[in-house]
Amino acid sequence: MSRFDELPGVAKLNGDAELSGHLVQFYENDPFLIDGVTRFIGAGLRAGHGGVVIATKPHRDALEQRLSEHHIDVADLRAAGRYQPFDAAETLSSFMVGGWPDQKIFEEVIGGAIARVTRASTAQRVRAFGEMVALLWAEGQGEAAIRLEALWNDLAKKQSFSLLCGYPIGGFNNPDDSSPFTGIAGLHSMVIPAESYSTNVDGEQRLRLVAELQQKAAVLESEIAARIELEEQLQTKIDELAEVDRRKDEFLAMLGHELRNPLSPVTTALHLMRLHGNDASRTARAREIIERQVEHMTRLVDDLLDVSRITRGKIDLRQENVALSETVDRAVEIAQPLIDERGHRLMLELPERPIELVGDSARLEQVLANLLNNAAKYTDVGGHIWLRATVDGRDAVISVRDDGDGLTPEMRTHVFDLFVQGPDARRRVRGGLGIGLTLVRRLVQLHGGTIEARSAGPGMGSEFIVRLPLRGRVSAESSSRASAGLPQPAHRQRVLIVDDNADAAESLAELLRDCGHNVRTAADGSTALRDAPLFRPEVVILDIGLPEIDGYEVARRLRGDPRLGPATLIALTGYGEERHRRRTEEAGFNYHFTKPIDFDRLEALLAGTGSAERRPRSN
Repeated sequence: MSRFDELPGVAKLNGDAELSGHLVQFYENDPFLIDGVTRFIGAGLRAGHGGVVIATKPHRDALEQRLSEHHIDVADLRAAGRYQPFDAAETLSSFMVGGWPDQKIFEEVIGGAIARVTRASTAQRVRAFGEMVALLWAEGQGEAAIRLEALWNDLAKKQSFSLLCGYPIGGFNNPDDSSPFTGIAGLHSMVIPAESYSTNVDGEQRLRLVAELQQKAAVLESEIAARIELEEQLQTKIDELAEVDRRKDEFLAMLGHELRNPLSPVTTALHLMRLHGNDASRTARAREIIERQVEHMTRLVDDLLDVSRITRGKIDLRQENVALSETVDRAVEIAQPLIDERGHRLMLELPERPIELVGDSARLEQVLANLLNNAAKYTDVGGHIWLRATVDGRDAVISVRDDGDGLTPEMRTHVFDLFVQGPDARRRVRGGLGIGLTLVRRLVQLHGGTIEARSAGPGMGSEFIVRLPLRGRVSAESSSRASAGLPQPAHRQRVLIVDDNADAAESLAELLRDCGHNVRTAADGSTALRDAPLFRPEVVILDIGLPEIDGYEVARRLRGDPRLGPATLIALTGYGEERHRRRTEEAGFNYHFTKPIDFDRLEALLAGTGSAERRPRSN
């Protein structure tokens, strides 16, 4: 049996205790609601009050059946005007105007019904039950339901009645219902929980349940706080991805710009050579233009490959003894053309006592050259650049400073991030791709060092400070072993070039013939395997991406022919990743060259003076 009548302030069915106010009953199942309404309305009718019930037909029928079981003659009370039942949907529709409860009509309809029942009751009091608000809530009209609750409260200030409203608790399962639920509860003088917390409990059990609810509420609040934090983190990640996407778009635009720039003078130089082929001086100048621009494009591609390898941890450093002064000299040699082109003055300050490091000399040259190039790009014509090296405790400290554009605080934070450039990068000559400083930071970190960007602000110049640890020298044996190459015979070589790109194969063959070598070409692997036993090449320059039979398989078959065993195999490919170099070594290649081929290095190798390794870094 329900203990609804034992809740504080609710009269028992057979008592005459007074009850007033605006109550709300939440319920899980209809029987619990009907039980509570029966006790609320029945106690009033027994005490001489009137009763107004505005409910659905199933609930009205069930209520009257229960009242009859308690020996309350509903028919007589209705005939006397003390009990008036109304259909909830029909009554609601009578005062709804444009989906909103009209106050004037509400007071006429509901206030009129309560007035009539009040006059007919012996105690001049009325108890009312209504579930019109529950219908509005179920239809998704939560704001209208809250407004109707407020109209009931306004009516109670003008007329004397007690009101019980009923809501299915299942209608508040959505997380967004929390605030409206609190609002509805606040419009009532008493809130009666659903049966899970209202039935068969004594005072001690009720306190225990309250404590459990408090604990669940605390857990829920914690979960909500965690959810809010996750949403904030998600939004931050979305913002970061949007920024990365924006940088990617800018990078692609800059990449197109940077690759087209050298193509223009190359195309022009080729036209000049075609028009003035008999003029040696003009042809030589055109050739120099092409060489410079091809070198520039090669450097761009190398930077892209480097940043990809480094960010994925796919690069190995060669540990060797490095004289910092020599590294600075070679870095200046690399950066000098741009420094001269911009009319800058470069000042070097190195200590008298030599600074020696252990690291990869080529990569350290790349670090300093990138910093010098960066200073040259972002310093106005005729500016100044300073490179200073000192020893601080156990560290070598190298500073590259300029009096150029400077950095904003935001740029100082992100200047080493991938694809980040200054706001006016596109207006700069050779603006770059926004990857140079990313390479610098990763290379410095791989050497166990740090790099810091400083600037007093826009227009105040920039300074990049590299700190590298001073370490003990590596042994001469390990250093020489790291750089040792295979000795090659210093005489005229028989060279077989295998490449399906006819222009590439013939142009390289022509250059090698000019150097005195005996050269043949093959356009595919099958032709190479057919011609090689007859030609007996001493060197095979083999493209990897061949049709039908790729370069790896051709190399394996050449190695399997005893007549060709001593031949030196050189892989020529556009791929320079460590995994590709491993594959070429496993296939039997002696050397791995990346396109475009470094001809000077190739010729030095053929002449027997090269220092390329069996698994060299990409040139």
